[in-house]
Amino acid sequence: MRTLLLLLPALVLSAQTAPVRKAATTPAPVAGNYKEMGSANAPITLEVYADYECPSCGEFFRNIVPDLVAQYVRTGKIKFSHRDFPLVTMHQHAQLAARYADAAGEAGFYDLAVTQIYKTQDEWSQYGKNTGDIDGELAKVIPPGAMQKVRELVKTDPRLDDSIKKDYEMGMNLDHVNGTPTVVVVSKGKREVVGSVSSLPFSVWKSYLDKKLSEQ
Repeated sequence: MRTLLLLLPALVLSAQTAPVRKAATTPAPVAGNYKEMGSANAPITLEVYADYECPSCGEFFRNIVPDLVAQYVRTGKIKFSHRDFPLVTMHQHAQLAARYADAAGEAGFYDLAVTQIYKTQDEWSQYGKNTGDIDGELAKVIPPGAMQKVRELVKTDPRLDDSIKKDYEMGMNLDHVNGTPTVVVVSKGKREVVGSVSSLPFSVWKSYLDKKLSEQ
């Protein structure tokens, strides 16, 4: 069984009495790859395979990731990596959303774009109004000049699809991903696929990560 799932009963009990710590305010170190955030020296890396049109991915990125970043990435405890895993046979806008996010990364606005795409799922995705207007939603938060660069990259740059394909093939061939979001915990050179656990509260993630960090 996967470690996180085995630990759930004990973690839920311990999380109920865990003290609340003030989130760090210092910025996370900037990694060379815009899909990554955090210190290169962090003892643990969380790699998250996600589909921008997946409702569970939206829940995870809206409800869990901000606390993960505040308490673990900004403090140098973990590195966080995005992996594009669009389920194109299920989600008609997933590939386009990944292209826009990665184009925004090339323009220097990756984290802002990721946040906005997930925040506005109800507007553009097939589970909401199904407008498919990812461009319009990003234009609300990305400066006009940068947004024009994003549009040009989405239309003309084959590297976007190459990057998405690389992530997808890694998920299929290395981590055997069969759903999103799938979280992979990397520590001491080992990869632990803990699966799609988007419904878990942050308190459970906190207990799990604190235990993993104590073992490093």
